[in-house]
Amino acid sequence: FLEHPYTVLKYAVLAAIGLLFFSVMIGAAWWSLRAARGIFRPVEHMELAMRTFQAGDAQARVGPLRSRDELGHLARGLDALLDAITEKTRALQAWNAVLDARVAERTAELQAAQDHLMRSEKLAVIGQLTAGMAHEINNPIAVIQGNLDLLRHTLGPQAEQVKTELDLAQQQVERMRLIVTQMLQFARPADFAGYVQEVDPAQALEDSLVLTDHALREGSIRVQREFAPGLRASINRQELQQVLVNLVMNAVHAMPAGGVITLSSRHQALDDGSDGVVLAVADQGSGLPESVKNGLFQPFMTHKKDGTGLGLWISRSIVERYGGDIRASNRSAEEGGGAVFTIWLKAIKTPADRSPASPPG
Repeated sequence: FLEHPYTVLKYAVLAAIGLLFFSVMIGAAWWSLRAARGIFRPVEHMELAMRTFQAGDAQARVGPLRSRDELGHLARGLDALLDAITEKTRALQAWNAVLDARVAERTAELQAAQDHLMRSEKLAVIGQLTAGMAHEINNPIAVIQGNLDLLRHTLGPQAEQVKTELDLAQQQVERMRLIVTQMLQFARPADFAGYVQEVDPAQALEDSLVLTDHALREGSIRVQREFAPGLRASINRQELQQVLVNLVMNAVHAMPAGGVITLSSRHQALDDGSDGVVLAVADQGSGLPESVKNGLFQPFMTHKKDGTGLGLWISRSIVERYGGDIRASNRSAEEGGGAVFTIWLKAIKTPADRSPASPPG
């Protein structure tokens, strides 16, 4: 009986020790898990940020952490590294864009230079061939013309009986001469260059009507004039006349059923300050097909059955030789439809345009 209290006390002490040990173990386990979570959570955040960044999200970051130890410093360092990588990537992309643009520009310039070289070589070969052909054609034309003159002289008054046939033959000879002249202008444009003159655009347009009067009357074409007064252009008068006659005849051919040709002149300054004069020839035809717009001023480009394809090319060569420009476009329905050819030439100031001299003193 005397040992019983000690036995109970012993078991109570052992139970208390066991409970205390168990509590300590639970506390240690809880603390270990908490510490482990504090260690692994920043690592998980860093891993997630790296995987997201690698997948293509340039904005992925670890973000602020509560941890103030080495892991926190590591996370902030990783964010700084990702920021630097993003900035470098943007800089590289910007440089790549600049380099791509420069490569595209240089490629376009190289292509343009190659096209120009090929076109020049082609035109040189065609020019030599054309000059030879023109020379060979000129000889039989001279023979035909001589025989026509001899035939008229031999027949004398009796030539009236075959006047229609002789006139038709003469017209064809003149047409062949015109074709030969165009071929020579294409082959040796410098040989046909004139000297610069002060030209009245309105008068030049009027003179072109005189030279095309027969075609205008035959085609039932009316002419509308819109001339600005007091303009002067810098170009050779005869060469400008050739260009305008070509444009008027093209307008006549564009309106086989008749219509109105509008001739106009006006002052126009360019964006670079160059003072100029614009001459325009507009028709009411069907307009320019899209398929021929780009090559309209190229040699041998024509959609007319009996055309040589040299008229517009020669016209452009003449205008550009004097520092001008020639363009073609289609007019809107409100403007009457059809096509319009515009020539820009350098202007010459008239005495009325020049500023008066300042009085002395």
